Amino acid sequence: MDNRVNIAVVVGVIFVLAFAVTLTQSDKQVESQVESQVESQVESQVESQVLEDDIPEELIYEWLKKYDPSEQTISVSGSATASSNPDSLVIVLGVESEAKTANDSLSQNSDSLNSVISALTNSGISEDDMQTSNFSIYPIYDSIKDFSGNWQQILNGYRVSNILLIQTDKINSAGDIIDAAVSSGANRVDNISFQLSDDKLQKISDNLIADAVNDATQKAEKALVPLNQKIVGVKSVVIHDNVIPYYDSPMRASFDGFAESSMKSAPIMSGDEEITTNVSVVFYISQE
Repeated sequence: MDNRVNIAVVVGVIFVLAFAVTLTQSDKQVESQVESQVESQVESQVESQVLEDDIPEELIYEWLKKYDPSEQTISVSGSATASSNPDSLVIVLGVESEAKTANDSLSQNSDSLNSVISALTNSGISEDDMQTSNFSIYPIYDSIKDFSGNWQQILNGYRVSNILLIQTDKINSAGDIIDAAVSSGANRVDNISFQLSDDKLQKISDNLIADAVNDATQKAEKALVPLNQKIVGVKSVVIHDNVIPYYDSPMRASFDGFAESSMKSAPIMSGDEEITTNVSVVFYISQE
């Protein structure tokens, strides 16, 4: 009987201790959760306060104004075009020579090109209007079949090419410039083009901007009529790069074998060029 009582007492003590430990752990978990929630709320309040302090009210206002989903806009494009005579002549020509050695080919090429430059200078072209556009030197190979029937590459010489780019305002002298160059040793005329100088292009483009914006405004107004809307402001204007057609005149690729007496002044004429300015405009709109 005493043993049973002792066992019951021991078991009871164990249950009491286990219950006390469980209560202690539960209290600690509750305290931990409460502390975590408090820390999270404090951090959130601190971050919110930092953001409010860091972002000026003016910036917030501008952001809301820019990204206001309630605003009504219309996006349109406009263009304006003008024609003008080119005021710049660009000619690409040069000398190409071949010899058994690289030194001989380079020497012949240099002598011929110096004669070309001298002739162009005497015809009224300033050296400031000439610059090297391309220079190359490379070996020339012949393909022959050996005794075994295999093809072999045999070095046969070197080719040197020295190309000049000439840009001048003497747009009516294209034929004379080519004749002077070819007569003095040039055997390549790669390209001739008539262009607008940067100053003239900029001036024309500036004048076209207002016309392009007016074109965009008229388009927007016509589109808004059936919608009972009207333009109340401008959100943005973007001016795009000018579009200029590029004109070039194909010329004879090589003049080797032409007798000097057979050269005649080549009639080369320039035409008008069209310059186009494009804009993109976003208008604010509202009900009439």
